[in-house]
Amino acid sequence: MKSFHVFSLGALLLVSGCDRDAPKGPAASATPAPSPAPAAPAPKASATPPVGLSRSELSQLFRQLSEPDREFFSDNLISNETSYLQVADAMAKLPHRRGAYLGVGPEQNFTYIALLRPELSFIVDIRRDNAIEQLLYKALFEMASSRTEFLALLTGRRYEAKADPGASAPLDEILKTVRGMPHDAQDLDAAHDGVKRRLRTFGVALSGKDEKSLERIHRAFFDGGVDIRFELKEKNGRTYPTLAELLSEKSPAGKALGFLASESAFRSVQTLQKENRIIPVVGDFAGEHALQAIGQELAKRDLPVLAFYVSNVEQYVMEPPQWKAWVKNVDALPSNEHSFFIRAYLDQGRRHPLQMPGHRTATVMTSFDHFKWRQRVRGYGSFWQVATDGIGDAGPGQGAP
Repeated sequence: MKSFHVFSLGALLLVSGCDRDAPKGPAASATPAPSPAPAAPAPKASATPPVGLSRSELSQLFRQLSEPDREFFSDNLISNETSYLQVADAMAKLPHRRGAYLGVGPEQNFTYIALLRPELSFIVDIRRDNAIEQLLYKALFEMASSRTEFLALLTGRRYEAKADPGASAPLDEILKTVRGMPHDAQDLDAAHDGVKRRLRTFGVALSGKDEKSLERIHRAFFDGGVDIRFELKEKNGRTYPTLAELLSEKSPAGKALGFLASESAFRSVQTLQKENRIIPVVGDFAGEHALQAIGQELAKRDLPVLAFYVSNVEQYVMEPPQWKAWVKNVDALPSNEHSFFIRAYLDQGRRHPLQMPGHRTATVMTSFDHFKWRQRVRGYGSFWQVATDGIGDAGPGQGAP
């Protein structure tokens, strides 16, 4: 993809995290410089315990925050980012802080949510199908009695409690069990009928097109099972990781930190789903409504952003008008010195400084304040600069903001 030069720039960013001829700013792991004005005020700390949302609040937020559906060149039913746990060790060490999580895309969000335990989460994607998939996941989390049943329902397999390896089972045993489950069209129909019944309790109005998308997405998981892969609409000859491979990834420290890797991680996300605290939103990162409205909602609830998983979406909003809108939307989100981005970089011929061996992607953390400082003093001219800025001398696991 072309790099669109938005601002006057000198030499490209080095591993140190700043341009040679640019004023030095705060690295992601350092104390950041003050945020530029105007910015959304950071909410005040509160000891008020989190309270779940009602079904009507969930459906109202989904409806009021969302923008019209937009096309994208891939369906993104699952992630293709094998490095998504690259930041997990650092995230796992963070003290629990009150706030909200924002993300994009499918299942990888659940791992970051499990690590952060936010009061609210908004998963914002330009594709309405992603919101439909998130509603499918919500139904499955609520229906499942275990991690094994969760995967069985997702893939339309015939679940039998007596064959469940149990709460303490390692993920590879669960995956093996699910692969061995019998499945036919009737099993998928039974699982999908249960999903539709559950969805009706959400109060979310689905169109006929939405219902067809829901069925198509669920059938794709039935057809692929736990070995379903990310696919582009126009094939490029690449082989992407399977869902099972993604779920089985380890952190740089060798820890299993995915949302299905442990009973506690799964139950934490399940609880948030049952409390209606994970909200899908249809929205463009450079749009005029969704992120602005989320910012207003968070400010009303006195919730700062804990983390915003943006994947590599910024790569697609580098043209000046879109970039200006994206920066405006970031400024509309309540944040503080602890707020950080989680970014994914896809190696398309140029390796990221923190790219780990065996991975085609790199996942990095950068503070909101560093992004705002850089935007104020110089700006960004390419996604490479965005993805490598503020990383300092951090190793693969990276220090947290």
